[in-house]
Amino acid sequence: MKVISKLLIGGMTVVLLSGCWNRIEINDIAIVTAIGLDLVEGDKLRLSLQVAIPSKLGSTGGGGGESGKSTIIISETGATVSEAYRNIQGKLPRRIFFSQSRVLLIGEELAKNGVNNIIDFHTRYAEPRINSFIMFTKGKASVVINSMPKFESISAEETKELAKLNVGLKIYVRDFWNMLLADGLEPFAPQFRLEPLEVNTKNKTGKIQAVNGVAVFKKDKLIGWMDAVETRGLLWLRNEVKTGVITIKVPKEDGGGNISTEIISTDTKIVPILKNGKLKLTINVTTELSVIENDSQLTMFETKVIKDIQREIEKEIRDRVQSVVDKMQKEYQSDIFGFGQSVYKKYPKEWNTNYKMNWEQEFPQVEVTINSKAFVRRIGLIK
Repeated sequence: MKVISKLLIGGMTVVLLSGCWNRIEINDIAIVTAIGLDLVEGDKLRLSLQVAIPSKLGSTGGGGGESGKSTIIISETGATVSEAYRNIQGKLPRRIFFSQSRVLLIGEELAKNGVNNIIDFHTRYAEPRINSFIMFTKGKASVVINSMPKFESISAEETKELAKLNVGLKIYVRDFWNMLLADGLEPFAPQFRLEPLEVNTKNKTGKIQAVNGVAVFKKDKLIGWMDAVETRGLLWLRNEVKTGVITIKVPKEDGGGNISTEIISTDTKIVPILKNGKLKLTINVTTELSVIENDSQLTMFETKVIKDIQREIEKEIRDRVQSVVDKMQKEYQSDIFGFGQSVYKKYPKEWNTNYKMNWEQEFPQVEVTINSKAFVRRIGLIK
């Protein structure tokens, strides 16, 4: 027993003293902060990597790279993502390190051809994070990720923080992959773009990043876009509205002006109803708000005024939701709302036997009723 004990202690000592045999020194790696993918001539992929310049990331800056830039863009082409990645590695003196990348940006032309292979690489290869934000752009991804940051040292950091603000959609690579695999739900993701710092001006003030709109998919192919207003309707349908302002225009006969309300909370429920073999969907949206601005002549302390405001807000929300439902059913015929999943959860047997295999044809025909209720909870102290 003593001999065995000594052998165990000796073996444990060897293990503890062996150190980190597979550690990677920071000086030996090229840290990728964002990944851009485009389609180029000859049906090849262009992989663009935004790589951090370590000496430029400190508060005092430093040498190396272009003056004022904390990242460089390195790109190569290939038949697949992994081939383009290996081609980039062949001209870099450091090992490419994907684990710090937080943004995957894909150009429109590539997205129209299908993104299955891109998502496959991100989920199969160990280094790229599946909790990276995935976004799509109407232009070239390589141009967008090369933009100069305005508030952070790295533009990818700005992109990440912008996505976290909950002003638009926030979709991770893993979410997109799950949507591709799910029955009764089509994929979608935020639209990323560069917008002018100032509007309605001739000043050349540069551009800033913006998450504005939605890329709509059918299976793994991009089929269209939604604008900012339609995106709000999608957020309501998905019960993902966190913040926002709804402004009501007061009629001239009541003095004119505008009343702005801020969203406190929302709750959306999708209720499938199957009766006599006919499927219907009811969407119930409940919203609580507070008045944050009133430049009209209306008095907020009057019950009738509050009821009128609530009625107008209910109509505004109902119209927004209806417009996006109509667009998906009539124009794109893509169930990005997950109506099919709601049917499956309530009627699993009927879904598997009657709807699962032909939901693509059933979805555009489903009758959808939208009920909206709004409650103004706070009006402020000023009469």
